[in-house]
Formats: sequence, structure tokens, C-alpha cells
Amino acid sequence: MEEIGFYGHPMAFLAPSVYGQPQGLMIHFQSYINKMTFILSVDEEIIPDPNRLCDDLEESLKFIKDVVIARGLV
Repeated sequence: MEEIGFYGHPMAFLAPSVYGQPQGLMIHFQSYINKMTFILSVDEEIIPDPNRLCDDLEESLKFIKDVVIARGLV
């Protein structure tokens, strides 16, 4: 795997996101080298338990992946 950096500093992880948007929930997905990362930006007054939401999203994505593999679609 090629090592990458930013202004001379080695990078192990990059999480894309935005700041200042007026939405209560924003989800970013990034897929690279057989690994998917998702980042949540939440308003905790609207979504009081963002960790639970992350866990539920992860579980749903794993379920979808398992079904796709089981049906031979990849």
C-alpha cells in the first residue's frame, strides 16, 4: 500500500465532512481499498443517541453486504 501524507505529515485516516450546515443529520460515506468508512454529523437535540445510530447503520450495511454475497451478486 502506498504511503500518503499531507504537507509532510503521514496520514493514516481521512474523514470527509462539512461544517456549519443547518441539517440535523449529515452522513458521509467513503470507500477505499475494500474498506468503507461513514461519518455522521448530528444535532444531538434531534438525534439524542448518535452512537446507537452509528451501530444501527453498521449493522444494516453488514446485513446488506451479506445478502449481496449470498445471492452471488459480487
